[in-house]
Order: sequence, then structure tokens, then C-alpha cells
Amino acid sequence: MRRPTYRLAAAVLSAGTLAGCGITNPYATTNNAPPARTQPAATSTAAATSVTNADPIPERHGTISPTATRAGKALAAAAGQPTPRLALARYARIYTNWTASTVARTQRRLAALSLGSARAQALQAAASYEHDTTLQRSHVANTGRVISVARGQGAAAGQWVIVTSEKTTGNGDYQGLPAQLHVTYAQLTHTPSGWVVSEWEPRT
Repeated sequence: MRRPTYRLAAAVLSAGTLAGCGITNPYATTNNAPPARTQPAATSTAAATSVTNADPIPERHGTISPTATRAGKALAAAAGQPTPRLALARYARIYTNWTASTVARTQRRLAALSLGSARAQALQAAASYEHDTTLQRSHVANTGRVISVARGQGAAAGQWVIVTSEKTTGNGDYQGLPAQLHVTYAQLTHTPSGWVVSEWEPRT
């Protein structure tokens, strides 16, 4: 899920590697320093077909493209939200709150609420964490709250920027970690049911 130095990413877990959802491998650090946050592979903004700050041309004047209509049929009921901020805030709350026993289920829920690369990442993460025992042994859990959701400026122009405060707990090297602020870039697509997250890119 999205973060503290650990988050549910879309990367497949290998022995000793934890990515995404605020999860990284604490055993890979030295001198007992907090683990560096793992980031999923960057999504090409130039190639993105999702919507950020305004409706795309086919969706202006009350119309929705056939492509968006077909994609929306694969979404869970009530997946869309009436505004981009509501969609992003809900996604972030789900993404940042999980336990070792619920992390795979949480990712499947995110997949049902998203499209495009965001859905692909969530599905891959769910499959990766389904039978993982590392988190279970350490009783890892992540809790988070949304600090802000805003349109990006400067280098982040054309993106939505979500800031969350997150804390990861657990046994061993996960014990006593401080809460941290994390930044995620995102984009959305407008569907018949409302705004849906289509890109989710943790940055810090």
C-alpha cells in the first residue's frame, strides 16, 4: 500500500524483497537505519491516456468516450466518485491501511476501484502477497491518513499529488519506526460512474 518507507508496490516479491504498500525489506538496511522507501516502476506521463486536471476532449459537453464506457464496466459497483479529490482520498485511505493478513485483500479491493496501470499494479501486488509469510512472521501493519490532495505544480504539473502520513509497525526491525510523510503522484479517468484512479505512483 502506499508507503512509509514501505508500501504495496506492483513488484513481485522475491526472497528478502518487499515492495509497495509502504513495505520495504528492513533486513536490507545497515546500521539499523530505517529502510529506504521502495518505488514502483515509473509510469510514462507522456504515454498516459488518463485524465488529471480536466475532462478529456471526448468527455466534455456531457459525453463519455466508448473506450471509457467499456472500461467502466469492469469496475466494482460505486467505484467512481463525483470528484477527483474524493476518488484519490478514498484510494489513498485504503492503500495506506492494512495488516499482514489483509494486505492481499486490500490490493484486490484497490484493483476493483481502479483502471489502467493502477489496476495492473494492484492485481500483481495481490498475487505477490497472497502467500507471503515474511509479513505474517513480523506481524507487519501499516496505518495512514491523508494530509492533502492537490493538483501538481512545477515538475508535477499534469499530475495529482497526494501527501499521506503513515506509520508501519511490527516485530523485529519493524518495531519502533516513526511515522513519515509520503508523496504519491496519480492520474484519473472519468467513467460513467464517476472519477476512477488510473495511475498511482509513490514517489517518497
